[in-house]
Amino acid sequence: MKQRNAMIAVWAALLVAVGFILSLSMTGSDRASGSGTEIGAKGAGVKTAIHPWPEAAEVRVFVEDVPFDEFERTGKNMSKPDGTVLTKSQRATLDKAVHLYRMTPKEYANSAVAGCFIPHHFFRYYDRKGRQIGELAVCYCCGGIEFSPAIKQLRPEEEWQFDFEGVETMLKEMGVPTDVNC
Repeated sequence: MKQRNAMIAVWAALLVAVGFILSLSMTGSDRASGSGTEIGAKGAGVKTAIHPWPEAAEVRVFVEDVPFDEFERTGKNMSKPDGTVLTKSQRATLDKAVHLYRMTPKEYANSAVAGCFIPHHFFRYYDRKGRQIGELAVCYCCGGIEFSPAIKQLRPEEEWQFDFEGVETMLKEMGVPTDVNC
């Protein structure tokens, strides 16, 4: 009986090892939605530029979830009901801001995830017919971002990175605040 259990344990360990090796060999097949560029094919410690929904004809920024007293304090709404359309150069700034990062083993061992993610800034992507095809939600409070629909299922050692300072500069030039409800 002990010999049988030992053989089962050996076979189970072998199957787990084969599965792990196969999963590592498949990293180059991950792709960004509609971009045609590989994501995740590079090694640890490398950033990969991501251009969300490159087929989008228009991107608009929205600021939402503003407390009721914000209007009284500032005398103006934080966001237009239809958002603010980004210019070509503003879209280029946004496109350069998003990266997929694969952590090194040491970074992964020391990584932590913010618990708050309550975004107030939304970059919504629209096709030529005016239909929304995607959204990038940005939280300036915790430094998190999220795509909807998801561009890629992240592996545990992967994370989205965003140039918060660069986009913040652009938003301030547009008259859009980033210190909302933090």
